[in-house]
Amino acid sequence: MKRSISLRILIAATFAAVSVPAPAEDKGKLPAQYADVAHAFTDLLALQHVSKRAFDDTLSEKAWERLLDEYDEEHVFFLQEDIQRFEPMRRKFDDAIREYDLSSVSDMERVYRKRVGECVVLATNLLLRIAADPDADAGLRSKHGGDYCYRGEDLRWPESPESRLKRWEDKLRGEMIDRLVASELDGEGKGWNVTVAGIAHELAEEYQGYLDALEKPDDEGVFQQFLSAVGNAYDPHTDYLNPARKRMFEAMMSLSLCGIGISIDSRKRGVVIRTIQANGPAGRDGRLKPGDRIVGVGEKADAVESVRGLSVEQVLRKVAGKEGTKVVLEVVAASGDRKPFRIELVRETIKLDDEAAKSRVETVSLGGKSYKLGYLKLSSFYGNLDMQKVLAADLSGGRSATADVAAELKTLGKAGVQGLVFDLRGNGGGRLDEALTVASLFVGSGPVAQVPMFGYVQTMPALRADEGGGIFRKPLVVLIDRKSASASELVAGLLKDRGRAVVAGDKQTHGKGSMQIVLPLGMESGEAHVTQGFFYRITGASTQVKGVTSDILLPSPFNEIRQMGEGQMPNALAWTSVPPAKHRQDWDMPCHVPELERRSAARRSANAGFWKHLERVRHVGAAFNRTTLPLDYATAKEQKRRDRRFKVDMIDRSGVPYGFESDVDVRGKDGMPVRGKDVVLDESLNILSDLVELTGGAEMPPRKKKK
Repeated sequence: MKRSISLRILIAATFAAVSVPAPAEDKGKLPAQYADVAHAFTDLLALQHVSKRAFDDTLSEKAWERLLDEYDEEHVFFLQEDIQRFEPMRRKFDDAIREYDLSSVSDMERVYRKRVGECVVLATNLLLRIAADPDADAGLRSKHGGDYCYRGEDLRWPESPESRLKRWEDKLRGEMIDRLVASELDGEGKGWNVTVAGIAHELAEEYQGYLDALEKPDDEGVFQQFLSAVGNAYDPHTDYLNPARKRMFEAMMSLSLCGIGISIDSRKRGVVIRTIQANGPAGRDGRLKPGDRIVGVGEKADAVESVRGLSVEQVLRKVAGKEGTKVVLEVVAASGDRKPFRIELVRETIKLDDEAAKSRVETVSLGGKSYKLGYLKLSSFYGNLDMQKVLAADLSGGRSATADVAAELKTLGKAGVQGLVFDLRGNGGGRLDEALTVASLFVGSGPVAQVPMFGYVQTMPALRADEGGGIFRKPLVVLIDRKSASASELVAGLLKDRGRAVVAGDKQTHGKGSMQIVLPLGMESGEAHVTQGFFYRITGASTQVKGVTSDILLPSPFNEIRQMGEGQMPNALAWTSVPPAKHRQDWDMPCHVPELERRSAARRSANAGFWKHLERVRHVGAAFNRTTLPLDYATAKEQKRRDRRFKVDMIDRSGVPYGFESDVDVRGKDGMPVRGKDVVLDESLNILSDLVELTGGAEMPPRKKKK
């Protein structure tokens, strides 16, 4: 299930079977004005989406399937009879929207609420019986065959309440064993008394959150989920953003947010702190740590409210607020004492500096020679400025990836670096105009991309020299991984196509070659993010699905995860191409790739640290590709112990990696990868050193003027 809801229950004092009332039937009915927004949204898609296609029966079927998956991905709530009840709407969402009738969405929500109520009662009673059973401990640790399957194309909805009960028995056994072995491993050497009864109570406490979420009506969330399914029927990146999400998106694009400087996500144990901004209130305070669980939020210490049942979006709204105001968090630490503690912080406007361009000078000794090299990390193509202001160096009131990268390159140039590693790993894209101008900083005149506009393919030119184009002319290695997407793929592809750089990293980038336009839907009605077309490399090839391939394979764990990549996303658009743009090479870095690969392969084969890294890559891929939980205690414990060794303890069952980040254990306090820990970075610097030697320390040759 993908709705972000925490899981918690207040257990009765006795172990008797409990009865949890199902949500009232009248809740979940969407306000009438949402029908107007849905109508405007689909009308806009018909006009603006690259397919120029009206929302029809076929797209309705895709939206219907997507919505069911959002409600019940594990197939543990709905019964086959429910799916049959929803079947008439499979190809009629389009008719419903045209008729301003969203009653079918409300009906699906009501049935969902009813089934969740039934399943929480079922799960809670099973867990409390386990807690009261003196033989439960031995039973859970006894030999047991089979697995609990939570993901896969062959997953079916239960045909009856009896088959659903069996599925829940397997689900709870798998979850209890998973929780038990994790707690035992956490408590090794600490004297913790871990019991099956305690785990059962803990898990039961969390499950009540399903009902808590439904007892706090969130019409905006239900509608967001529905319209997202409608947009995703066209492609994975066409979406609806309600007003709250719209404000969050704008803040991220400007690298400025008012709050306490944390990011959170929803895991099976609730709302968890994912990252902490070093320059924010939480980072300076130092008491909060990644992995800590938020259980309450308030404006005052005596007015803290539980966040159980709230989505990540709703929790973020509570944590964020006006500058200078106080917020109190109730938190359970990720390790150590599990008793909740409270922390009071003052909100402030935070510049998300960890996302901004950063660079440093690196010294590498290789083959008896010493090289002074530059390293530049860019996590996104951000900006909230008009490009004319960027070109005029007018940065008042905002940030620009182009201006920041240009400043870092000038600093590196003054330091006398002989080459640069440009790290685009994890860069999910951002503004297309920023990507084009950032790319222009490394190349001469000529095309940087092709973009269909007004019925024809327009060639986008690089910045002229008097606009700041071509300011860095030294040898270049570009680092990519499977999370490098969209704008970062366009930049990596251009630098490769113009012969300007050698690309190293995962086998290929993500493969998102489409571009979206943001269109408002009216006052306080949110906005539509619509895929309006593709962008193309100067060779004419799209990056869609195929991405940009690396010249030298330095794999991250993402390289082995099957779910990663555009082609694995539902309703992904197909690869396309256009005729190539007329262009000249800036340099001929690809000619050095065979020799660079030969030298790099020799180093990697003799590097024990790189072999250990490859072992981790394989294990992480295997862990994320799992679709089952073991139902045998000994098997689960050995698997968990092995996962801990490779730092992949938590696996997101939706297929999105949240328990593992490719460089989470190699970053310093400034968010930058640390040499000696990041073997991919280390080897990329070695490759760059070889490239400097092979080019004789030359710079990109100047363009000969045309006669």
